[in-house]
Amino acid sequence: MKVTVHQAMACDVLVIGGGGAGVRAALTAAETVQNVLLISETPIGKSGSTFYPLSFEWGMLSAVDSEDAEGFTQEILTAAKGCINPKLAAYLAEGSKEAHDRFVQEGLPFTPMKKMHITGCFGKEPRGDFLTDMEVFIQSQHGLVANNERITFAELTAVSLLMKNGSCVGAMAVDPQGGLVQINARSVVLAMGGGEGLYEHRASYGPLYGNAYAMAARHQARLVNLEFIQFVPGAVEPIKYLNYFPFLLGEHPRVTNAKDEECMSRYLPQGVSVEDSLDMHAKHGPFSCEDNGKYLEYAMVGEGQRGNGMGLKLWPDPSKMQDERVIHWRAFLNRFGYDEGTVMRIYPMAQGFNGGILLQDDLSTDIPGLFACGESSGGLHGPDRMGGLCILATQVFGKGAGREAARYAQEADASFCTADEATAQLTQEFEIREDGALAPEEVLCQIRRIMQENGCLRRNEKGLGNGILSIERLQLQPLAHLNVPETASYFRVANALDASKLILTAMRNRRESRGSHDRSDYEEHDPGLTSMQWVSMNKNHITQGIVP
Repeated sequence: MKVTVHQAMACDVLVIGGGGAGVRAALTAAETVQNVLLISETPIGKSGSTFYPLSFEWGMLSAVDSEDAEGFTQEILTAAKGCINPKLAAYLAEGSKEAHDRFVQEGLPFTPMKKMHITGCFGKEPRGDFLTDMEVFIQSQHGLVANNERITFAELTAVSLLMKNGSCVGAMAVDPQGGLVQINARSVVLAMGGGEGLYEHRASYGPLYGNAYAMAARHQARLVNLEFIQFVPGAVEPIKYLNYFPFLLGEHPRVTNAKDEECMSRYLPQGVSVEDSLDMHAKHGPFSCEDNGKYLEYAMVGEGQRGNGMGLKLWPDPSKMQDERVIHWRAFLNRFGYDEGTVMRIYPMAQGFNGGILLQDDLSTDIPGLFACGESSGGLHGPDRMGGLCILATQVFGKGAGREAARYAQEADASFCTADEATAQLTQEFEIREDGALAPEEVLCQIRRIMQENGCLRRNEKGLGNGILSIERLQLQPLAHLNVPETASYFRVANALDASKLILTAMRNRRESRGSHDRSDYEEHDPGLTSMQWVSMNKNHITQGIVP
């Protein structure tokens, strides 16, 4: 099979991903180096958790000063329950004020969370702000990139990393026509988001298939905390995949199944009322097995298994909804022709990955020349992540990754791969896959079914083992489908297969329940498992261990 490069490009720093983290990394790198290439499968604002259009505008936590940053750090550590790098938590808190002030200088409109009487999920006190106009943010990010003469933006799909002498020296990508593009770079930043798109039910934007995880792991980079995934109540109807506003659960809407039947009592232990579960869940949007809020998700899933339709219906009482929080929610729903009294049917949706490529204290990864930020990076969040940390992390660690990638690029030797070396590496990574009978869309559909059935809530040994075996039976051969518009899809889904296997393995390895990680066969914390666990790959085989 002859594999040829259609186009060659070169840059000082290559940033892969056009979400909030990738944009900030590119902008920061451009402060130091002359040539930054930012590539994404879609235009800026059209993919990534940062720009998800079916979620009320995001919140961003921040400290007001250095003393407050110490308390903020402790809140982050408490939510993480041990499975985090404390130095990265402190780095995040200490960089929060600068990130907030920079957004203000860039003209973003904010409303303080304290004014809305909202404490971020798993937090202790109100801090930070809510964005009040997503379109302003999108235009701001787009304009900052477009007006920077040192940044070139290209719509390309990254498919693999390029290595030379043990260091990352670029990436292989695919253009919209399916041609291979070799990108030589002195350093690379992965900001490709998480793997929410691997699930049937998801609150995500764009092809988030965990491709960064697969690309890095195939070169022995360690991935941590992939078992910690946030599932939030999202609408099944009237607007599919809309992110529900969890803080209003404290107003005690009526709860029924899809047949309008009262059903919560089936899932509540003695002494816990429906109101108790709703009150606890109103303190955090994402599912957590740590408190009584979990019974809401158990009922959402359980009623479907009983044949009573998917999810639960929430019947709000508008007369109870009068404060600042409702104004925020009402304005969001009005865009779609609904209001705060709208009955919604909800179900757990994959919304955020708390793990990714392991970052060291100095923000490096296991691979020289490779950096990561946003949901592609790991070690800065644990099993429960405070609400408002995700967007903050894109800015603090996006800036850090861009700065360190630029610094590395200035010092690195310019030793790049030849075209023959690049295609040989690509062939070695993908030729072992036999070409199956299914198209990428059909394989992706099966991946989503496997992940939904085995890697959502109530995981167990049998299901995770079966899930891994099922993933291993699926095959795609991207190199047999070059130079056609579908080429990118073949590579994306081939990478998704590796990512899914890595995620399911991480879930199987953690034999306990902790935060967002819910094992029905190991329902308690294991005190011996407070460390981060890692997974990686070596010649297509999964490797694993514990971070010291």
